Amino acid sequence: MAADPRVMAMVRRKLNVTWDDPETAARLEDVIATVAPALAARLGLPADHEFGEGDPDMGLLLSACLYEFSDALDDFWENYRRDLDQARLLHSCDTGDDGGA
Repeated sequence: MAADPRVMAMVRRKLNVTWDDPETAARLEDVIATVAPALAARLGLPADHEFGEGDPDMGLLLSACLYEFSDALDDFWENYRRDLDQARLLHSCDTGDDGGA
């Protein structure tokens, strides 16, 4: 499944990829396909969660893509541990319930 074109554009900007070629496009698709479900799982979101514009976790996705593109995703998990823990906590507190109002 192809990444949302808006997400792909954001990832390209984050990675400073200014050229167009099929090999790079395929690699970026692979990066997003690897990072998105792994990040969703670490945040306690469904594996099929679609990150997009306005998503409070988009910054984490973009940073994780940068690390994965550089073959250093393991470093991302370590370097962003606090941010991931905070985001996971916020998601665990957000039940989607309006409190019965």
